[in-house]
Amino acid sequence: MRVFLKIIFGLTASIALSGCEIINPEEPVPGYIQVQPFQVSANLATQGSSSAKVTEVWVSSGSDFLGTYRLPALIPVLAEGPAGVTLQAGIKDNGIGSLPEIYPFYAAVEFDVDFQPNQSVTLNPVTSYLPDTRFAFIENFEGPEHIFRSLRIGGPGQAMQRSTEGPFEGLASGLIVLDSANAVAEIATLPAFRDLNQGSPFVYLEMDYKSDIPVFVGLIGFEAGGPPTGISLFEAGFLPKDEWTKIYFNFSQLIFTSRFEAYQVALQAAIPTQNGTPSLNTARVWIDNVKLVHF
Repeated sequence: MRVFLKIIFGLTASIALSGCEIINPEEPVPGYIQVQPFQVSANLATQGSSSAKVTEVWVSSGSDFLGTYRLPALIPVLAEGPAGVTLQAGIKDNGIGSLPEIYPFYAAVEFDVDFQPNQSVTLNPVTSYLPDTRFAFIENFEGPEHIFRSLRIGGPGQAMQRSTEGPFEGLASGLIVLDSANAVAEIATLPAFRDLNQGSPFVYLEMDYKSDIPVFVGLIGFEAGGPPTGISLFEAGFLPKDEWTKIYFNFSQLIFTSRFEAYQVALQAAIPTQNGTPSLNTARVWIDNVKLVHF
């Protein structure tokens, strides 16, 4: 009888343990990829500066999309053995944190990774502009002349000057200096640019900046046979910043819906007022590495 009970007890325990394994199966242990911030490699002569601000990464492995992550990122991957990993560089449209987008002009970066449980592989992505990327203009203020001119000719307002005072990189940057006598600046590129969205709808303006005051950044649209002054289109800008910062302005929708024949890139800046009095005696706006990019 005792032997019989032992057999029954053993069978019951075995079934119970087997049931636990079915209910709570052993979970797979992931491997990891540690994705470091992107570097951009640009041809200085034809593509301008390599300055960039890639803040997010879109990650895929084979046909599986693994998610979007803020950089740097530690990403678990439930795979074991060799696999391909594709990284796509993400930026913040118009500098707004809630609008991360894959930057359409940067090439995806691919890696071959051997995934092992509980092991981490570090990836250092270096991207470049896609071969069919076109640059309507590149202004780095390194030459004696630049393409920005004041729109307030004959009226109050300041022009943009080339300045060697604390450039972002290289020899010089663009600088607007405002004071109580000249508290407003309206600046635009001297040429107007056409056919920006013929190859695709994507049109971006890249820029490095720092500023004492808010600045609006936009376009001036021109119709064939229309008024020579054009129509101002401002939907974005940047806030004061003490340190140089990279920003990407997405003009794709603005150009697609406005459908003008040609566009100038424009900036508007003014010293803020309090009770009708300028809040600052002087204010400065620096910009550098300005690129109008499209396909």
